[in-house]
Amino acid sequence: MGVKSIDRLAKEKQLSTKGIDLVKYAAAILVICFHCESVFQDPAIGHLFKNVLCRVAVPYFLISTSYFVKRGQNQSSDYIKQYIKSLAKSYLFWSLIYLPVGFTWIQQNYSLSPMLYPVALVAGLFYTGTYYHLWYIPAAIFGIICVQWLLKKTGYVVLFSLALLMYAFGSLETYYAYIGNEQLKVFFDQYMGVFVTTRNGLFFALIFVVIGFFLWDYHEKIVNYQRYLGGLLVLMGIFLVGEGIIVYSNVGIDKNFMWMLVPFTGCLFSWSLFVKVEKKINVKRLRELGKYYFFVHPLCILWAANLVHSYEFFANSWLQLIVTLLATHLLSSLIITVTEQLPCYYFDLQLMLKVNSRYIQNLI
Repeated sequence: MGVKSIDRLAKEKQLSTKGIDLVKYAAAILVICFHCESVFQDPAIGHLFKNVLCRVAVPYFLISTSYFVKRGQNQSSDYIKQYIKSLAKSYLFWSLIYLPVGFTWIQQNYSLSPMLYPVALVAGLFYTGTYYHLWYIPAAIFGIICVQWLLKKTGYVVLFSLALLMYAFGSLETYYAYIGNEQLKVFFDQYMGVFVTTRNGLFFALIFVVIGFFLWDYHEKIVNYQRYLGGLLVLMGIFLVGEGIIVYSNVGIDKNFMWMLVPFTGCLFSWSLFVKVEKKINVKRLRELGKYYFFVHPLCILWAANLVHSYEFFANSWLQLIVTLLATHLLSSLIITVTEQLPCYYFDLQLMLKVNSRYIQNLI
């Protein structure tokens, strides 16, 4: 083995996935906090918590997912195809789980004709998700496929430029109040009238997937900058909070996009590659829990909301959050236990299709 090979292996040993799993678990909790009622009475503090800190979670997930997808692709040319197939299977299962809840929400918030339910179903599956949190998966799949294809055609300079351009357009929903060009504003209004949001695979996910791919391709060089990552992360965090204050002073249509999320989450992921985690911490368990936290937490939020209607005691927002977190953890733990014992029943898509087809027929 040559000197360069030994040096490369030594650098790779400094990298660890345990820190990533730990941060992803914390990010899963932040996603739950974001979707719960605000727990801070002060609007400014509540904004910084939900729309700055909690919004770090999804970009971090996107970078992490694409980083490991790119690593897998280097080990097997068929990896991305198999990964997307597995992810799509999981997504379809959970989409069917949430389909009744999603249609109930549509009935409560929109006067949609039953004839348009198939259109809503297609839009939900391929764009918005059948419930509010599931948009992430079609966005991630689109981003991965798009970046993989573009990398065959061009390099990272062009790819980053394109992704940042897409992100710039997407960020108009956050900075809508600052749009000075009337023609641009009219065009953006027309876009929103059709597509509702820019939080999708093209405008939002693309840049973070590019970062994940890039960080894997250059992971050996990251080690050389390890000592700078902590300070850089703090600096980017300060800028992110500053941007959060700017957004708070003039709120746009939504607050999904913030420019400093791009460098901050890139630094956060790079920093987490070197986090030392004690052996007694079962990161594999945390990884599984975090995955199911994402999928099941809206059900627990709905259950906690029903408790408020039944028991006035649960009206406290902090108590609702605690109850939601505990319920999410217990339900996730139960699912992990069941799937470990009966893995063949977990993805019974045929059964879920039958159940939900009957539900939709009843609605119509």
